[in-house]
Amino acid sequence: MNLKSFGSAVSMTFVLCAVSPVWADTPTTTIKNLLDAVRAYKTVGTAASVRKTVEDTLPLQDLSKEVLGPQWAKLNAAEQKNFMQLLQDLLQKVAYPKSAEFFGDLHIEFVSEHMTGADAVVETSVSHPKEGQVTIEYKLHQVGSHWLLNDVLLDNVSLVTNVRTQMQQVIAKESYQGLLKRMREKLMES
Repeated sequence: MNLKSFGSAVSMTFVLCAVSPVWADTPTTTIKNLLDAVRAYKTVGTAASVRKTVEDTLPLQDLSKEVLGPQWAKLNAAEQKNFMQLLQDLLQKVAYPKSAEFFGDLHIEFVSEHMTGADAVVETSVSHPKEGQVTIEYKLHQVGSHWLLNDVLLDNVSLVTNVRTQMQQVIAKESYQGLLKRMREKLMES
């Protein structure tokens, strides 16, 4: 898997999950649990416990608003719910397996954890046989005693910004319905 494919897999994992907070003591614990669940997906597939751990780390509604930008406010509640369900379906059929494949046997080094108030950054380093050393930073925000993932930076490139840019380009060129069509086609491919 090349770096672009890896970025796509991680961004899909990041962007396409449902809302439900994780109970964890620290931001690093939250990321360790997330990565363990992603790795487990390779062997146990669609096991509910694995999906739940991954999904509990990522706030789908907030991320959906972010990646759709102004389009989100134009959608009624049912359309918003349908969009989030489509994203979740893509995650389960496309992103989870790709992320599990990439992270499966890699050594992940937890480099540092920096907290500023309710925000935190967990920096990791991954040694990949083809890509070499890759730095991945996980940005989190604390809600109560829960840590939720806000963004993933792959070699200092924001995956949320990347996904938002791609979706906004499709909406601008084709329409929101064109974006949905592309997402459904991607589901059918898997």
